[in-house]
Amino acid sequence: MVYLEPISVIFEQLKVSLEEGTFAKLTLGKTIGKTELTNIFFRTVVDNDELMFNVTFRYIHEEIVEIKPIDEAKEIMMQYINNPFLTIILFTTEKDTLIKLNKKRAATLSEMNNTFKHADPVLLEYLKK
Repeated sequence: MVYLEPISVIFEQLKVSLEEGTFAKLTLGKTIGKTELTNIFFRTVVDNDELMFNVTFRYIHEEIVEIKPIDEAKEIMMQYINNPFLTIILFTTEKDTLIKLNKKRAATLSEMNNTFKHADPVLLEYLKK
């Protein structure tokens, strides 16, 4: 699959940011055309003393929130990239990493200055324990 390598890179960066306490948010966005599903957001949550993701599926008229294991993030990214989303952005306190699909659906991986100055507070509290 054409997106496997960039998604693997961003997933590895995601795991490192969780371990180091720099993770802020992971977002899938910029849809292809007008779709019911407009964004997917990943934030950390602690469930039964285990770090998990609170995954918000934002639709035009509602939001559905699911608790997912960290390892399922990669599967969700693979499932929704190019159908319907064109971008995946990993926000950390060190840098933002972006996967973007162009019109020909070729994936590019780029890094930008960090948007968030503070890591996800749930993650920081979890790492203190």
